[in-house]
Amino acid sequence: MRETSFELQNTKQMMHTFYEAVNSGIIVLEPCGTILYANTNACGILRLSDSEVEGAFLYELPFFITDSNSEKWSLKEAYLQHVKNKTQEYQVEIDLICNNTGFSSSLSVSIAPLKNNLSDLSVITLTDIQQLKSTEKKLNRSQQRFYSLVNSMEDTVFTLDTNFVHTGIYGRWMEKHGVKPSYFLGKTVREVFGAEIADGQEKACRLVLQGKSQFYEWSNVRDGERLYYQAILSPINNDQGQVEGIVGVSRDITQSKRMELGLRESEERFRQFAENAKDIFWMQDYKTHQLLYISKAFKQIWDTEESELIESVFTDVHSEDQEAVSAFIKLIAQRESQIEYRIHGKNNRVRWIRTRAFPITNDDEEIYRIAGISEDITDIKEKEELLRKSDKLTVVGELAAGIAHEIRNPLTSIKGFVQLMKADMEDLHSEIILSEMDRIESIITEFLVLAKPHQETFFQQRNVNDFIKQTITLLDSEANLNNVQFETHLMDVPQILCEGNQIKQVIINVIKNAIESMNSGGTIFVETGAYDEGYVFIKVTDQGVGISEERLARLGEPFYSNKEKGIGLGLMVSLKIIENHHGNITFESMLDIGTTVTILLPTKLLP
Repeated sequence: MRETSFELQNTKQMMHTFYEAVNSGIIVLEPCGTILYANTNACGILRLSDSEVEGAFLYELPFFITDSNSEKWSLKEAYLQHVKNKTQEYQVEIDLICNNTGFSSSLSVSIAPLKNNLSDLSVITLTDIQQLKSTEKKLNRSQQRFYSLVNSMEDTVFTLDTNFVHTGIYGRWMEKHGVKPSYFLGKTVREVFGAEIADGQEKACRLVLQGKSQFYEWSNVRDGERLYYQAILSPINNDQGQVEGIVGVSRDITQSKRMELGLRESEERFRQFAENAKDIFWMQDYKTHQLLYISKAFKQIWDTEESELIESVFTDVHSEDQEAVSAFIKLIAQRESQIEYRIHGKNNRVRWIRTRAFPITNDDEEIYRIAGISEDITDIKEKEELLRKSDKLTVVGELAAGIAHEIRNPLTSIKGFVQLMKADMEDLHSEIILSEMDRIESIITEFLVLAKPHQETFFQQRNVNDFIKQTITLLDSEANLNNVQFETHLMDVPQILCEGNQIKQVIINVIKNAIESMNSGGTIFVETGAYDEGYVFIKVTDQGVGISEERLARLGEPFYSNKEKGIGLGLMVSLKIIENHHGNITFESMLDIGTTVTILLPTKLLP
């Protein structure tokens, strides 16, 4: 009996030494169901002390169990089941529930026979899998949420291994297009999409395997329709940080791509229209006034070079219009507006601009841009000015016709009586009176040029050089009185078909005006020459006081003169004569430098 007790004690000591070193709970069970030994971990799992466990019958412990099928077992039923299979080693997963406290623990239980020389013992190994079960549940819930999410997405989520083989694919795109996952799974990118598309995809995938996320777009034709996609690829890293796969999100962007292509096409059509239109299309920032866009037409209107840019369509504004333009800019913020103003181009040339502008608001109804259309209306303004001058000229013509009629009748009577009295008068006196009357008749004839511009005249072939020589001879004495000299450069020019007296009168008016403008004396340069084919030019340049830009624009208007006491009829008559000869007369002048008058006359009378 002592031997048996000693051996049991020795066995217990050995079991204690070995089983305390095990991380799992260990229970040694005798054939009768008595617990011979329980290590510290086993007592901890059962939440009982070693004195409550050791020596107790297993089936008397305050627990029951449920198996994987949720079937409830008492410890006695479980023990009897064990007795039937005590010669076999087996493992089960159970939930152990305490009858007293309701505490439950998920355990993995393995039972194995342990035979020694004295009796058949069984070893029960308890492994707490509560944390593992909790982790599995969390993982299952996470997977369920993941699959629920990705399978409801319009985007397609897919995974690839390092050989670019599809290992997973999710999303509603497949259902929408009638494609099954098997079309992708287990196949490489090249097998699914073909070589042409796969080249770009594989290039992106190789960069992802280097740890770099990639974004790319591609298109494919399905059922005769071109579809557009974009994808974001990211690396899948293992615990060691090594890339072991690729996850991607692919999106069907066909609709937005078509809208983008349509917008580009629309923008291109607008750009072509804007770049080829004569009007200027522009847009600028409302706060900074920085020009965001302006069409190419501005180069012609502002006379700029290809590389030059203007700051705004309100650049180089005429000083007289700057206040109105500033008020207009403020008015744009309230409503669509329009203004006409002048600008200074190159060579100080004045142009008229008409600008229509309107505000552009953002989503917050705040003005952030101004857009508009500007057009060059210089020709329109010049035509309006010509029309205004023409109306004045008509009035002057009617007035001149009346004056000529009223003067000519009594003048004829006076001239007749003077001729009758000539015999009783000294020759000198009669000649002076008659010459002055002839002068009055010539003035009346000039008036009639205004009244009847298309009256019948007799045109002859004449040389303009002769007219100039005669005029200089006529005005030489007046020029000397004003300390003015003439310098001529008369070229050999073809004859012109003209009414000689009228052309001579024009030259006299021009040279006489030049003499009167040179208060301090100087030189008048007179040139003639051929111009293009079929034209002769006469150019008269003085060193007088010059004409301001404002006055230069109004030359030729009725009742407007550059002289203090002039009424402008001399120049107006000259312009009319040149017009009747189908010629042209232009003026260039700079203050305190002088004026150049250029007359162009055709060698043949044009129809």
